[in-house]
Amino acid sequence: MKTIKLTELDLTRIVKRVLSEQESQRYMFFSNLEQMRRQCDLLLDLDHDMVESILENGHDWAQDHIAESKNNLDQVFDFLMNETKKDGMELSMSIDDKDMAMMEGRKKTGTPLCARGKASAKAKYDVYPSAYSNGHAVQVCKGKIKGLDGKRHCSGAYC
Repeated sequence: MKTIKLTELDLTRIVKRVLSEQESQRYMFFSNLEQMRRQCDLLLDLDHDMVESILENGHDWAQDHIAESKNNLDQVFDFLMNETKKDGMELSMSIDDKDMAMMEGRKKTGTPLCARGKASAKAKYDVYPSAYSNGHAVQVCKGKIKGLDGKRHCSGAYC
């Protein structure tokens, strides 16, 4: 657990920000988004191998929760982007096509899964193909997780 020490100036800034957020009727919307961003940054800073080990020890539910959260955030994002376009509103920040594609997630089609990834996914999951098994296969193909041979190496078009 990390201990964070705050100065009086830091606390003053935080209090001012909280008070200004509360002036808005929807301050919790933005406050929740900021908290989600902070928590995502902290989770992404964790050692990926350690997290993977924890998830594989019977905690697959965490992966399911993240997937569902992403789906919910995608829906809100799409709705707000469509509303800003429909009403002719200009976004306060400029979002180009490249950034938009990154925010929507990687939708790359036509890249075949490597044999190592398919074999590993079929061995690990009861249902193949499925979103989870394909995700697992891609990670094996990219060399981010171990395949059935117990080794990590990039295979096929993912290198």
